[in-house]
Amino acid sequence: RKVEPDETVFVYARAVDGSRMPLAMLRRRARDLPLAFTLDDSMAMSPDYRLSGQQRVMLEARISATGNATPQAGDLLGLAGPLALNAAGVVIVINSMKD
Repeated sequence: RKVEPDETVFVYARAVDGSRMPLAMLRRRARDLPLAFTLDDSMAMSPDYRLSGQQRVMLEARISATGNATPQAGDLLGLAGPLALNAAGVVIVINSMKD
């Protein structure tokens, strides 16, 4: 599908194993792509569930037409990992669509 400039882009880190709740999340607009980013504990979804508590993470990027934080059909997705917590220069290719 065609991505509009005002669609929401979520970039987030998840634990390799365990909860699907993001450890850290960044929210931008599709017009900002390509996007250089850094995720850290200040972006944590919960103070008890932090990025720094992990050794390896999965990175995900999602473009949402609705801006909803919960994934929905039609969202565009990309995935990278598992990655070391201090990984740099990671490229996430958004190359699939949620059914």
